[in-house]
Amino acid sequence: MATTEPGYDFGDARFDLNDPSDREIVGFVLSQALFGEATGVYCGKSLYQARSLEAARFYVRQAHQELNHLEHFAAIFRLLEMTPEPGHWVIRLLSSHNNYYPLKVLMEHAIGEGMVLDIFKDVLQQCLPDDHPGVNKVKKRLRAISREEIEHVEWGEKETKYMLTQKPWLKYPYYGLLELQLMVAPLVLRPYQNRSKDHPVLSHLPKFVEHVNQRVWKQGQDMGFVPEQRPGLFKRVVCMAAGAALFVRSQLARADSTLDKTYIRELGFQR
Repeated sequence: MATTEPGYDFGDARFDLNDPSDREIVGFVLSQALFGEATGVYCGKSLYQARSLEAARFYVRQAHQELNHLEHFAAIFRLLEMTPEPGHWVIRLLSSHNNYYPLKVLMEHAIGEGMVLDIFKDVLQQCLPDDHPGVNKVKKRLRAISREEIEHVEWGEKETKYMLTQKPWLKYPYYGLLELQLMVAPLVLRPYQNRSKDHPVLSHLPKFVEHVNQRVWKQGQDMGFVPEQRPGLFKRVVCMAAGAALFVRSQLARADSTLDKTYIRELGFQR
């Protein structure tokens, strides 16, 4: 699975937490992570459309974990003596929730939490300096969070593959949405590009973004909706339009419950 592959290597690059500029950057990254964890609690909405008892159990467990992650990040801010700021508009867009289950498992679990995991294990765990008095405890909390995020991503990948067996036509809007997400996500980093040339960590940004894009591309291939060769421009545009339309539909969709219709069979009383 994509989550078990080696991450990006920042080498000896570290942030300087005594430098106000670096503290601003780290605070920004942590603030976006905190916003993502806050919206992650809404995975509990998926309970209404959980297709099985296994899925229902997962969402109950994940909602509990996401609430714990909020407390972990609150502790991290205090350990680093920082104050969180609101989520960036791109993060708010990518974290948008919807009532269309096939889109939730792809965008929120498989791809979204996969990219969050890249930040946790590749950027923060590598680039926070060990000589800061609070960083050892920060990294311990980040490792605990990352272990649970891996579980969330694996679930999203499993459910996405299942959705594609049930609705094969989804591979076209899925692919289009992945293209759109890879276009939009780097905009979060744009304010820091002018400072990146001589900065030990930020100078890695272009290669890190390329690494994440390649990992997500391969993840999409493993899930079965990204082609081996990137299509031509016309097909990409058509797929992106289909993906955008599906996203709009998901914002207007009405959720339909499932467990009240399947619980007898799920409990083993019917075949």
